Amino acid sequence: MAETETKEIPDKPSIVVCGDTFNIPANKDLTVGPGLVFRNNAITCTKPGVIKSNDKSVWIDRNNRRYVPVLEERVVGIIIGRVMDEYRIDIGGAHVAMMSSIAFEGATQRNKPELKPGNVVFARVIAANKDVEPELACVNKKGKANGLQVLEGGHIIQCSLGLCRKLRQHKSPLTQPLLNHFKSFELCVGMNGRIWVRSDTNKHTVAISIYLKQCEHLSVSDAVMSLRHTVKALG
Repeated sequence: MAETETKEIPDKPSIVVCGDTFNIPANKDLTVGPGLVFRNNAITCTKPGVIKSNDKSVWIDRNNRRYVPVLEERVVGIIIGRVMDEYRIDIGGAHVAMMSSIAFEGATQRNKPELKPGNVVFARVIAANKDVEPELACVNKKGKANGLQVLEGGHIIQCSLGLCRKLRQHKSPLTQPLLNHFKSFELCVGMNGRIWVRSDTNKHTVAISIYLKQCEHLSVSDAVMSLRHTVKALG
Protein backbone atom coordinates (compact mmCIF):
# COMPACT_ATOMS: atom_id res chain seq x y z
CA MET A 1 0.00 0.00 0.00
CA ALA A 2 1.39 3.39 -0.98
CA GLU A 3 2.19 5.80 1.82
CA THR A 4 0.17 8.98 2.14
CA GLU A 5 2.08 11.96 0.83
CA THR A 6 2.89 14.55 3.50
CA LYS A 7 2.37 18.10 2.24
CA GLU A 8 2.99 21.59 3.52
CA ILE A 9 0.07 23.41 5.12
CA PRO A 10 -1.41 25.52 2.29
CA ASP A 11 -1.27 29.31 2.55
CA LYS A 12 -4.79 29.62 1.17
CA PRO A 13 -7.99 27.73 2.19
CA SER A 14 -7.97 24.34 0.46
CA ILE A 15 -10.29 21.35 0.34
CA VAL A 16 -9.01 18.30 2.24
CA VAL A 17 -10.26 14.79 2.97
CA CYS A 18 -9.75 12.35 5.82
CA GLY A 19 -6.21 11.00 5.92
CA ASP A 20 -4.50 14.00 4.30
CA THR A 21 -1.29 14.76 6.20
CA PHE A 22 0.77 17.92 6.54
CA ASN A 23 4.23 18.74 7.86
CA ILE A 24 4.51 20.41 11.25
CA PRO A 25 6.08 23.86 10.62
CA ALA A 26 9.51 24.08 12.24
CA ASN A 27 9.29 27.81 12.95
CA LYS A 28 5.76 27.93 14.41
CA ASP A 29 4.13 26.68 17.59
CA LEU A 30 0.77 25.81 16.05
CA THR A 31 -2.38 24.78 17.86
CA VAL A 32 -4.44 22.23 15.92
CA GLY A 33 -8.18 22.81 15.91
CA PRO A 34 -11.24 20.75 14.97
CA GLY A 35 -10.74 18.07 12.34
CA LEU A 36 -6.97 17.71 12.85
CA VAL A 37 -4.69 15.67 15.12
CA PHE A 38 -0.95 15.28 15.67
CA ARG A 39 0.00 11.80 14.49
CA ASN A 40 3.37 10.24 13.57
CA ASN A 41 5.20 13.59 13.58
CA ALA A 42 2.65 15.13 11.21
CA ILE A 43 -0.75 16.84 11.23
CA THR A 44 -3.49 14.49 9.99
CA CYS A 45 -7.02 15.32 8.86
CA THR A 46 -9.75 13.36 10.63
CA LYS A 47 -12.65 15.15 8.92
CA PRO A 48 -13.21 16.46 5.39
CA GLY A 49 -13.62 20.17 4.83
CA VAL A 50 -11.55 23.28 4.11
CA ILE A 51 -8.20 23.61 5.86
CA LYS A 52 -7.43 27.11 7.13
CA SER A 53 -4.60 28.52 9.19
CA ASN A 54 -3.09 31.63 10.72
CA ASP A 55 0.10 32.34 12.66
CA LYS A 56 -1.16 30.52 15.75
CA SER A 57 -3.47 27.73 14.68
CA VAL A 58 -4.69 25.46 11.89
CA TRP A 59 -8.14 23.90 11.61
CA ILE A 60 -10.72 22.29 9.34
CA ASP A 61 -13.64 24.60 8.58
CA ARG A 62 -16.94 22.73 8.36
CA ASN A 63 -20.49 24.00 8.71
CA ASN A 64 -21.17 21.76 11.70
CA ARG A 65 -24.05 22.37 14.06
CA ARG A 66 -22.60 20.33 16.95
CA TYR A 67 -19.64 21.86 18.70
CA VAL A 68 -16.49 19.89 19.51
CA PRO A 69 -14.56 21.69 22.31
CA VAL A 70 -11.02 22.83 21.50
CA LEU A 71 -8.47 24.15 24.00
CA GLU A 72 -8.37 27.95 24.35
CA GLU A 73 -11.49 28.57 22.29
CA ARG A 74 -14.06 31.04 23.61
CA VAL A 75 -17.63 29.80 24.05
CA VAL A 76 -21.01 31.17 25.08
CA GLY A 77 -22.39 28.82 27.71
CA ILE A 78 -25.68 28.56 29.61
CA ILE A 79 -25.71 27.50 33.26
CA ILE A 80 -27.96 24.44 33.72
CA GLY A 81 -27.08 23.38 37.25
CA ARG A 82 -24.52 23.11 40.01
CA VAL A 83 -22.74 20.19 41.68
CA MET A 84 -20.88 21.12 44.88
CA ASP A 85 -18.45 23.89 43.85
CA GLU A 86 -18.80 23.40 40.09
CA TYR A 87 -21.32 24.72 37.59
CA ARG A 88 -22.73 22.49 34.84
CA ILE A 89 -22.83 24.44 31.58
CA ASP A 90 -24.48 23.73 28.23
CA ILE A 91 -22.09 24.66 25.39
CA GLY A 92 -23.94 22.84 22.60
CA GLY A 93 -21.57 19.86 22.47
CA ALA A 94 -22.02 16.17 23.11
CA HIS A 95 -21.14 16.65 26.80
CA VAL A 96 -22.01 19.19 29.45
CA ALA A 97 -19.06 21.38 30.44
CA MET A 98 -17.93 22.03 34.02
CA MET A 99 -16.59 25.25 35.56
CA SER A 100 -15.32 25.92 39.06
CA SER A 101 -17.31 28.48 41.02
CA ILE A 102 -14.06 30.41 41.62
CA ALA A 103 -12.94 30.41 37.96
CA PHE A 104 -13.40 34.19 37.79
CA GLU A 105 -10.93 37.03 38.19
CA GLY A 106 -10.41 37.81 41.88
CA ALA A 107 -12.88 35.13 43.03
CA THR A 108 -12.37 33.31 46.33
CA GLN A 109 -14.42 30.82 48.32
CA ARG A 110 -15.82 33.77 50.31
CA ASN A 111 -16.22 36.19 47.40
CA LYS A 112 -17.47 34.68 44.14
CA PRO A 113 -20.38 35.08 41.70
CA GLU A 114 -23.52 33.15 42.57
CA LEU A 115 -24.94 31.92 39.28
CA LYS A 116 -28.31 30.34 38.64
CA PRO A 117 -29.69 28.13 35.83
CA GLY A 118 -30.26 30.31 32.79
CA ASN A 119 -27.34 32.65 33.46
CA VAL A 120 -25.00 33.07 30.48
CA VAL A 121 -21.19 33.11 30.55
CA PHE A 122 -18.51 33.92 28.00
CA ALA A 123 -15.74 31.47 28.90
CA ARG A 124 -12.49 29.85 27.79
CA VAL A 125 -12.05 26.11 27.21
CA ILE A 126 -9.23 24.99 29.52
CA ALA A 127 -9.64 21.21 29.17
CA ALA A 128 -10.94 19.29 26.16
CA ASN A 129 -10.74 15.52 25.84
CA LYS A 130 -13.19 13.21 24.14
CA ASP A 131 -13.19 10.91 27.19
CA VAL A 132 -14.00 13.52 29.87
CA GLU A 133 -16.29 16.49 30.30
CA PRO A 134 -14.82 19.75 28.96
CA GLU A 135 -13.77 22.35 31.52
CA LEU A 136 -14.22 26.12 31.31
CA ALA A 137 -12.92 29.23 33.07
CA CYS A 138 -13.75 32.94 32.94
CA VAL A 139 -10.09 33.95 33.18
CA ASN A 140 -7.15 33.78 30.78
CA LYS A 141 -3.84 32.04 31.51
CA LYS A 142 -2.72 35.02 33.60
CA GLY A 143 -5.84 34.91 35.76
CA LYS A 144 -7.37 38.01 34.17
CA ALA A 145 -10.92 38.25 32.83
CA ASN A 146 -9.89 39.92 29.56
CA GLY A 147 -13.50 40.02 28.34
CA LEU A 148 -14.51 36.65 29.83
CA GLN A 149 -17.50 37.24 32.09
CA VAL A 150 -21.06 36.62 33.13
CA LEU A 151 -23.24 38.12 30.40
CA GLU A 152 -26.15 40.22 31.64
CA GLY A 153 -29.28 40.75 29.54
CA GLY A 154 -28.88 40.69 25.78
CA HIS A 155 -29.97 38.02 23.33
CA ILE A 156 -28.38 34.75 22.15
CA ILE A 157 -28.35 33.79 18.47
CA GLN A 158 -27.83 30.20 17.31
CA CYS A 159 -25.77 29.97 14.11
CA SER A 160 -23.30 27.76 12.28
CA LEU A 161 -19.76 27.27 13.53
CA GLY A 162 -18.52 28.61 10.18
CA LEU A 163 -20.25 31.96 10.72
CA CYS A 164 -18.72 32.24 14.19
CA ARG A 165 -15.25 31.71 12.76
CA LYS A 166 -15.84 34.46 10.19
CA LEU A 167 -17.04 36.87 12.85
CA ARG A 168 -14.02 36.19 15.08
CA GLN A 169 -11.56 36.99 12.31
CA HIS A 170 -9.51 40.15 12.82
CA LYS A 171 -11.34 43.05 11.15
CA SER A 172 -14.08 40.75 9.90
CA PRO A 173 -15.99 42.31 6.97
CA LEU A 174 -19.21 41.14 8.62
CA THR A 175 -18.85 43.44 11.64
CA GLN A 176 -17.95 46.66 9.82
CA PRO A 177 -21.55 47.35 8.69
CA LEU A 178 -22.64 47.14 12.34
CA LEU A 179 -20.06 49.74 13.32
CA ASN A 180 -21.39 51.98 10.55
CA HIS A 181 -25.03 51.70 11.67
CA PHE A 182 -24.93 51.51 15.47
CA LYS A 183 -23.14 53.72 17.99
CA SER A 184 -23.33 51.31 20.91
CA PHE A 185 -23.55 47.53 20.91
CA GLU A 186 -21.75 44.46 22.28
CA LEU A 187 -21.03 41.11 20.66
CA CYS A 188 -19.60 38.00 22.26
CA VAL A 189 -18.97 35.40 19.56
CA GLY A 190 -18.52 31.88 20.85
CA MET A 191 -16.86 29.26 18.72
CA ASN A 192 -19.68 26.91 19.72
CA GLY A 193 -22.26 28.40 17.36
CA ARG A 194 -23.67 31.01 19.74
CA ILE A 195 -23.50 34.80 19.56
CA TRP A 196 -24.55 37.03 22.45
CA VAL A 197 -25.85 40.46 21.39
CA ARG A 198 -26.67 43.51 23.47
CA SER A 199 -27.35 47.07 22.31
CA ASP A 200 -28.61 50.35 23.72
CA THR A 201 -32.19 49.58 22.64
CA ASN A 202 -34.20 46.41 22.11
CA LYS A 203 -34.93 47.49 18.52
CA HIS A 204 -31.23 47.70 17.72
CA THR A 205 -30.60 44.31 19.35
CA VAL A 206 -33.30 42.81 17.13
CA ALA A 207 -31.87 44.48 14.01
CA ILE A 208 -28.35 43.24 14.75
CA SER A 209 -29.64 39.71 15.44
CA ILE A 210 -31.54 39.62 12.15
CA TYR A 211 -28.49 40.87 10.25
CA LEU A 212 -26.19 38.23 11.75
CA LYS A 213 -28.64 35.43 10.98
CA GLN A 214 -28.93 36.63 7.37
CA CYS A 215 -25.14 36.55 7.01
CA GLU A 216 -25.49 32.75 7.00
CA HIS A 217 -27.20 32.75 3.62
CA LEU A 218 -26.70 36.17 1.99
CA SER A 219 -23.68 38.00 0.65
CA VAL A 220 -22.39 40.84 2.83
CA SER A 221 -23.82 43.45 0.44
CA ASP A 222 -27.28 41.84 0.44
CA ALA A 223 -27.21 41.45 4.23
CA VAL A 224 -26.28 45.13 4.62
CA MET A 225 -29.15 46.16 2.34
CA SER A 226 -31.51 44.07 4.43
CA LEU A 227 -30.06 45.64 7.60
CA ARG A 228 -30.90 49.12 6.30
CA HIS A 229 -34.49 48.06 5.61
CA THR A 230 -34.78 46.45 9.07
CA VAL A 231 -33.47 49.54 10.87
CA LYS A 232 -35.87 51.75 8.89
CA ALA A 233 -38.84 49.47 9.57
CA LEU A 234 -38.12 49.28 13.32
CA GLY A 235 -37.76 53.06 13.48
